[in-house]
Amino acid sequence: MKLRLTSLPLQLLVFVVLPLLILLVIVAFGGVALHQAEMRDMLVDHNRQAVSGAAGALSGQLVQRQHILASFASEVVSRNPQDVLDTARWIPVLFDGGAAVFEDGRLVAASSSQTGWQALADQVMEPTGPALVPLVRDGQNTTRVMFVSPAQNIRVAGVVSLGMLTSTDVLESLHTSGSIHLYVLSSEGRILYHSDPSQVGRYAEDVASQVADTTTTTAFERKDSEGRDVIATSAPVPAAGWVLVQEERWQETLSPLMRYSQAAPLALVPGLLIAIGAVWLGIQRIVYPLRRLEAQATELAWGDFAAIERSVGGIAEIRHLQGTLQHMTKRVQAAQASMHNYIGAITQAQEDERRRLARELHDQTAQALVALDHREQMLKPYLKGDPAASDLLSEIRAMIVEIIDDLRRIVRALRPIYLEELGLAPALQMLARDLGLVEKMDVHFEKSGSPQRLLPEHEIAMYRIAQEALNNAWQHSEASQIWLTVQFASDQVTITVRDDGKGFTAPRYTAELDASGQRHFGIMGMYERAALIGAHLQVKSEPGDGTTITVRAPIETPPDDKGP
Repeated sequence: MKLRLTSLPLQLLVFVVLPLLILLVIVAFGGVALHQAEMRDMLVDHNRQAVSGAAGALSGQLVQRQHILASFASEVVSRNPQDVLDTARWIPVLFDGGAAVFEDGRLVAASSSQTGWQALADQVMEPTGPALVPLVRDGQNTTRVMFVSPAQNIRVAGVVSLGMLTSTDVLESLHTSGSIHLYVLSSEGRILYHSDPSQVGRYAEDVASQVADTTTTTAFERKDSEGRDVIATSAPVPAAGWVLVQEERWQETLSPLMRYSQAAPLALVPGLLIAIGAVWLGIQRIVYPLRRLEAQATELAWGDFAAIERSVGGIAEIRHLQGTLQHMTKRVQAAQASMHNYIGAITQAQEDERRRLARELHDQTAQALVALDHREQMLKPYLKGDPAASDLLSEIRAMIVEIIDDLRRIVRALRPIYLEELGLAPALQMLARDLGLVEKMDVHFEKSGSPQRLLPEHEIAMYRIAQEALNNAWQHSEASQIWLTVQFASDQVTITVRDDGKGFTAPRYTAELDASGQRHFGIMGMYERAALIGAHLQVKSEPGDGTTITVRAPIETPPDDKGP
């Protein structure tokens, strides 16, 4: 096949496949930037939630210990401080550095000797109210927090490590890789904790200026000490005025995903070529053969059984499908031949039975009615003096004559004598006249061409088709006018029955007559009779537009009319 833009394969390739694949490439490359932006936003949201949660947990721990220590200070005022410290078993749980009581700047009681309380006396006495004092060792992640709670003339202090407040697992979860740094800033900007211990004790003034006076979790971009872009997420710790900061070099975190995203669109280039080749191969080996097979199946549906024998090529599955259709066609042909033989035998038996009934009605019933009419006439001389009896006899005679006429019409319908003696055209004319007289319906008969005698089985089949069409028009169409036309040509005879009735939706195929649910057995019988003699029957009808039934049969001269 030639490669033309008007052909379906090239149209599919040019207007569907290529634009679609080009669009995919554009979307894929454009999606890299969107993907990176989405991943960055997702990273920011994740960090915001994690840092906010950790800061909130830290603030809660500070508030809890501050409240507990204030209650403890109120208790120490009225009792011996050392006795109270010795009996407070919760101190090691909440304050791993212990607790101590100071009075007038002097240490009066302590729960642990691990903390140098004397050295902290000045820091304990300096605040005028409850306070948190960070105890920082430069270059080490050993920062501790001292809580101070005053009560009357005494001050109670408790020391707890920052790691105990925040939990080591929580801190480690916030800096899981080398590209992430986590630190805690005091209100002055001093680093209290850092994932890099060497940074502890230093002042991060640049970060402190950006997070100063912040009351909510925020995220911003900045340059770290090495000049790399980082996303800094900060969350306030309200209980102490601190800020928890997480810095992440997001490009390093997302780099594996980014490399994958950048490489993914490149895979579409060979995919584009492969897709073009696959589409072209599919068109040549699948689409074209399927189109040829579809055309053959359509011809097969219309009765052209030879069409399916032509090879369509294509892939093995399509060839196998064609072979299956060929096998089914042979079985259908065999079944149709058997069915036609069976229907032909039934039809012939039906015609024989009609002849027998017609003969019996004519020879017995009709003769009996004629004899009854003669007897009635023999009674007239005996009833001349009784006018009522004479009228009754006249009425009986009229009824007998009407019954004889009806019986003769039935006999003609069962055994069309005119068909056997005069041929198809006179028999159809008589059929139209009988229906018009009896049923009070206008039936118009038209004849054209030179009438010819057909084979007896052809004449009776054409006659029965016309008879059934007229009966359908009378019983179902509600028509007022019926036209019966017979046309003789040199090689075929055509019979048309048309009415002006209500019409119906005619099925397109013979198989739909039974499947439609309306059971058009009369039309099915006409199709079968036409098929038995090799005729073609066509039914045209639309609701409100009447019905036209046309049957065309080839003319085959009877054996007696052929030359020597």
